[in-house]
Amino acid sequence: MKKYLLAIFVCVLSLMLCGCSNAPTYSLSQNSDGSVTQTIFIPYVESELTDLGVEQDVVTEMKNTIISTFDNYFTNLKQNFITRVMSDSALTDQDKTILMSGYKITLAPSELGFLYTLTFSSALHYYYFYSDLQYNELIEELSVDNSVVEKGFFTNKVISTGSTVFGLNTQFSETQTLAQYITSYATTLLDEKTSLTAEQIQSVVPNNFVYCYGTTSSKLHSDADRTYRYIDGLYYHEWDISSQNGDRQISTWTIEVNSNVWYATILICAFVLLGILLIVDYKKIHQKGDKQAE
Repeated sequence: MKKYLLAIFVCVLSLMLCGCSNAPTYSLSQNSDGSVTQTIFIPYVESELTDLGVEQDVVTEMKNTIISTFDNYFTNLKQNFITRVMSDSALTDQDKTILMSGYKITLAPSELGFLYTLTFSSALHYYYFYSDLQYNELIEELSVDNSVVEKGFFTNKVISTGSTVFGLNTQFSETQTLAQYITSYATTLLDEKTSLTAEQIQSVVPNNFVYCYGTTSSKLHSDADRTYRYIDGLYYHEWDISSQNGDRQISTWTIEVNSNVWYATILICAFVLLGILLIVDYKKIHQKGDKQAE
């Protein structure tokens, strides 16, 4: 698997566009129809830069450059994906057609910020898009279950743990997480391109991020900082990530019923209840016989 998802994209978008009160948000959702939606939202706080004395034409130029960089990045990403699909001998011609037509990338800039959305027809399509593996190799890797099972008497807790996209290393620095890289890169760029003081730069450099996971399952639990259900019917789990804890491990889990124990318990209870009923009936018959003997 690649070391990061949309790392270049997140890095570029985050530059000089986020105040500490407006955290960039990365979201991954599994929808009811089986599709997967991946989004990144970067608040565009233009006023914070102009209030600090950055000229409007400089801010506009940076915004246009970022959009251009987006387009170039995703153009290359799509081309690499198509090349890999076409060269994958494990895929039939029909498979290749489905894969190449089963995703969509859209950019929705607004006054609030940038919203980039990637939609995939299935979870397998999503994994294949970001994987460097051939189809058969990917299937084999996905079949490996890395979850941990905490066994209980009546139920078992199945736990999955890992880092968010902000906790992964980038191709630019093997010693920094993506969150750390975004912060340091933005700080360096602002220092080179503007006359802002260190304190002013710190006020607009992104230090806080939000990782969001959406699912149709109401039975998924997590150690998220916030959970809620939105109007689209999905249940969302949100974790706060910062440059300091970019490698924060997050956990999700489900509770599985231990069927064998429950079946045994039900049978035992049934036998106990039957025994009680037999004893009660026996006593009634015995009492009735005593009365007749009198």
